[in-house]
Amino acid sequence: MTTRGWFDTPLRRANTIVVVLALAVAVVFPLFADAALTGVGFVALIYAIRNFTWNIAGGFVGLLSLAHASAFGVGAFAVAVLAWGHGWNPWLAMLVGALAAAVLGLVTSLVMSRFGVNAFFYALGTMAITLALQGVAASWDLLGAATGLQNLGAEQGFAALQWFLDPTPFYFIALTFLVLVTVGTALMMRRTRFGRSLPFIREDPVMAASMGVPVVRNQALAMAISMGLTAVPGTLMAQYVQFVSYDSVLTLEIGVAMLVGTIIGGAGTLAGPIVAGIGIAAVEELLRGLEVSSANVSSYTQIVYAVLVIAVLRFGAHGIVPMWESAIQRLSAPRRRPPSGDDPPLVSNPPPVSLSTGGG
Repeated sequence: MTTRGWFDTPLRRANTIVVVLALAVAVVFPLFADAALTGVGFVALIYAIRNFTWNIAGGFVGLLSLAHASAFGVGAFAVAVLAWGHGWNPWLAMLVGALAAAVLGLVTSLVMSRFGVNAFFYALGTMAITLALQGVAASWDLLGAATGLQNLGAEQGFAALQWFLDPTPFYFIALTFLVLVTVGTALMMRRTRFGRSLPFIREDPVMAASMGVPVVRNQALAMAISMGLTAVPGTLMAQYVQFVSYDSVLTLEIGVAMLVGTIIGGAGTLAGPIVAGIGIAAVEELLRGLEVSSANVSSYTQIVYAVLVIAVLRFGAHGIVPMWESAIQRLSAPRRRPPSGDDPPLVSNPPPVSLSTGGG
C-alpha cells in the first residue's frame, strides 16, 4: 500500500492518525514519567505483546490455545536456568527459550490435528499441557521447585539485558519488539500465501483443504510462530522482576488473560490485542492506586474481564477495535436528505424507444 493509500478512506485516515499519535506518545512516555510509572508502561507492553502473539494462532487461525502460558513460562525459565544458573548470555537464553516454545507449539498443533479435535477439546488439550509443565516446574529442583529461582548476578547493561534501577531500557526493548512483531505480522498476512491462508483456514478448514491449502502444516507453523514469539515477553518479564517460579509464569490465568484480552480487543485484528493489553494494565494500576491489596487486584481484574466480555456480547460486536471501525464508518457515511414534495424525481421518464430498425 502506498502512502497515499493510507488516507484514501475516512477509516484509514482515522486509523493512521490514531496509530501515529499512539506511537508518538509511547516513545515520549518514559521521558515524562518516573521510574515507577515507566515500569507500569513496561508491564502494559508485556501484556500487549502476549495478547498479540496469541492472536497469531488464536485470532488469525482460530486455535483456542491455553498452551501459550507454557510458552511464556518457557521463555522465563530459559533465562533463569541458562543465564542466571549457568552463566549464558541472556539474549542467547532468550533465543533458546523462543526456539523451545516454537517446537512445543509445533508438536502440540500436530498432535491435536492428528486426533482431529474440535475447538473445545483443543482448549482442553492445551490446558493439560500447561498444567503438566506447571507440575514439572513445581517438583523439579532445576526449575526452582516450590521456592523458585532468583537472579543473583550483579552485571547490568544491554549485553546483560539487565538494569536494576531504571526500567526505561526494558520499556524501549519491549516497545521495539512489539512494533517489529506487529509490522512483520501485517506484512506476513498481506504479502505471503501462508499469511493469506490463515483466515481462510479459520473460517472453513475443510473448504481450505479442498482448495489445496495445507491446513495441518499451516496451523502447525502458525502455532510455532505464535508460541515462539510468546516466549520473548516471558524472558523480558523474568529479567525485569529477577525472579521466576511455577506459580508466577506458568499459570492458567496467564493463558486465559491472553485469550480473553484478545477477544475483548478484537480477535483477528492487529490493534485489538494491543489495545486490550494496555487497557487491562491500566485497570490494574488504577486498582492499586485505589489502595486495593495486591491479592485482590487479580480478582478485580477478572471481574473487569467478565464485564467487558458481557458488554461485547451484548452489543453484538467483535471487540473494541471492530466497534471503533464500525463507528467511524457510520459517522463518515454520507447522509441522505429525505425527499420533499418539491424535489424533482430521481429518475426522469425516458422517451419511448422504438424496437423497429426501419423508419415510420
